[in-house]
Amino acid sequence: MRARAGLAVLLLAAVTGCGGSAQEAGKITIASAPNVFLSALYVARDDGLFAAEGLTVEIVEVESGNDSIAALASGQAQYADVGFEDLAELSRAGDDSVVMAHDILNRVTLTLVMRKEVAARKGVTAASPLRDRLSALKGLRIGITSPGSPTDTYMRYYLASVGLDPERDVELVPLGGGSALLAALEKGRIDAYHLSPPTPYVAAEQGFGVVLVDGPKGEVPELDGFDYTAWATSRQWAEQNAETAAAFSRALTRATGKVKRQPDAVAAQIMDDLGSDDRETVLRTVRAMASALSDRGCFDPAVVRRTLDVMLRLRILEEQADPAEGRLWTNDYNGC
Repeated sequence: MRARAGLAVLLLAAVTGCGGSAQEAGKITIASAPNVFLSALYVARDDGLFAAEGLTVEIVEVESGNDSIAALASGQAQYADVGFEDLAELSRAGDDSVVMAHDILNRVTLTLVMRKEVAARKGVTAASPLRDRLSALKGLRIGITSPGSPTDTYMRYYLASVGLDPERDVELVPLGGGSALLAALEKGRIDAYHLSPPTPYVAAEQGFGVVLVDGPKGEVPELDGFDYTAWATSRQWAEQNAETAAAFSRALTRATGKVKRQPDAVAAQIMDDLGSDDRETVLRTVRAMASALSDRGCFDPAVVRRTLDVMLRLRILEEQADPAEGRLWTNDYNGC
């Protein structure tokens, strides 16, 4: 992937000598950007599920997946939510120090939102054929979080799928996190962006955006039944702290059950974590995300294989990654 050139080399340098260092028993640092698909993390902390497992959890905020994997690989965090492409890139560079240990999402939840007047000019709505919605991106300024992040790589796939050249037919503008993307769309600095909700929903509900691809609904068939995001950890750390890793997964599984059963309560509970006071939008997002969440954090070998095959076909990966258990993923710590 052109957008990820050099990432693995950078992370290899960060990993040396620190990725597997022993931590104080029961203490876990998590690197993540605030997101509704991480609701179970916030619930497990707030409801005392981590504490009940003897865990002390600190969440360190980062802006993008690249920052998460760097914090994980450097040993600054024990867990980070990342994609299989990140680990495949590391493995391709000869580094197998990081492994997926608890699945989070079973589809790509990136949600495409376009400025309302731009969508009107292009003649597209949420009801238009998918190809027309993606073709309407031609000539636009499209916001991404950072080069090489999922907002970049999957946007490049969407463009290529309708015959558009990401280097020639659009302008990809790196702006950071969801708040920056939302503000840029409102002010007209960009014409569109995609990110997991809630910010695309906020743009639509505030009247200046139109949601064209609703990721949690699985509107892109090739990206449904797909291991989009999972909790990854240092392989050495997990081996040295197997019970702590198992306890982390148990707490997340219990919390995920609450997210699926009690979305109203969870929406109110996580608003501070998201930096939002818009309860209706958060509730809409929790409800939408619930069906995309992995029930128990288990990895299905067939789904992993399909995910890696699709990533190769979409050129998110440059070469085939090994789908076998123990290479990029493991069910050793999630009770599956």
